Amino acid sequence: DAKARYVKFHWKPTCGVSCLMDDEATLVGGKNHSHATQDLYDSIAAGNFPEWKLFVQVIDPEEEERFDFDPLDDTKTWPEDEVPLRPVG
Repeated sequence: DAKARYVKFHWKPTCGVSCLMDDEATLVGGKNHSHATQDLYDSIAAGNFPEWKLFVQVIDPEEEERFDFDPLDDTKTWPEDEVPLRPVG
């Protein structure tokens, strides 16, 4: 149908997400300040190309009032249990 919708887009890496603890970040950053870029180059050179999947969350503007926050506020995350992620690509 031709109704307006509110949509949030999510790009999720297929390789998952990993984070460094504070002490690890200090150590790694001290040795190579562009370690993430280096990791990307190394992964591509090894044939492990970066890949993401696209998901959307969609709500009807009439549903806006059911949230205890402004869903149009970019700093807010829509709860996935109420507005599930839909794979689109």
